[in-house]
Amino acid sequence: MFGPTRGGSIRTSRRIALVCACVAAWCGSVVPSDAAQGCEEPPAAIRDLDIPRFYADKQGSVVSSEQKALHDNAVEPLVEFVREVAANSDKAAHGNLDAAACGLLWVQAWAKDGAYLGRMEQPQAEYQRKWDLAGVALAYLKLRRYAGIEQRRVIEPWLMQLADATRAFFDDPGHKRNNQWYWQGLALAATAIGTGSERHWGLARQVFADAVRDIQPDGTLPMELERAARALHYHVFAVTPLVVMAELARSRGEDWYALGDGALHRLVGVTLRGLQQPKLFDDLAKQPQERPVNPGAGWLQLYSLRFADRVSGPLPDVKPKHRYLGGDVLQLALALGART
Repeated sequence: MFGPTRGGSIRTSRRIALVCACVAAWCGSVVPSDAAQGCEEPPAAIRDLDIPRFYADKQGSVVSSEQKALHDNAVEPLVEFVREVAANSDKAAHGNLDAAACGLLWVQAWAKDGAYLGRMEQPQAEYQRKWDLAGVALAYLKLRRYAGIEQRRVIEPWLMQLADATRAFFDDPGHKRNNQWYWQGLALAATAIGTGSERHWGLARQVFADAVRDIQPDGTLPMELERAARALHYHVFAVTPLVVMAELARSRGEDWYALGDGALHRLVGVTLRGLQQPKLFDDLAKQPQERPVNPGAGWLQLYSLRFADRVSGPLPDVKPKHRYLGGDVLQLALALGART
């Protein structure tokens, strides 16, 4: 497993360069039509979402165990779907045609049946479908080179339709454009690259520009500091989609790390220092932070690959993959590298 140390970053960079050469050999390959015969049948697509909020307070800092149980039960089939697609996309990144066929089969089935395009009963449902779109669209970046024309005709319009539906939620000025907005940007960016939509890329760029303006000179995000005992948790949750967006932009030849005089570097820096010394956020949020703090997933691996000189230990144990990131970010890096 990749460890975000300077030496580990160098070794992983070499590994990525080596595997990219292998991945390139698969570019343009389409899985045989009978390759999906051994796949597990995809679950029935879910159009309508009714997902309860799991916080006990308006501020969003105290989790209700009862509400959390109801929430987890409601999202269980969605977790199963996105996690399976992400897992198959990671295997497909190494040229596993069976996994590619299964991943595409599941995405195509849900796309064909208009998954996530029904009624969203509560704001939490809107948040969930945006996270799931990010995960599926990022996974599709690893699956797309294996997709046939008919599969792409079903999947890609669905991704764009879903991106527009999730984006519309934030047009309501009553909905905060905090970390949720940044995750929306990631969903838009991944959709844009997976479908070739310049319109969606432009929308993603606008979201990132908003984030750059939100990041303060000390690297903090005011709306996330308002989350009381979970201020550090939500800085982690905000930095994750922004780092991945910057990597997607880099695959298009755009340097988003440099925007706002290095605003994202400041956010990464204060978040990393907070994970190393949580008392920093005790003071910034003016309230003791919950401990242990979830260090998130993926962001530190990607950032370390790009800026090893800006990262020093002791480093938090950030996992390399999560379903909202389409699986393993190192496999995503391979797929993005194969594009350039």
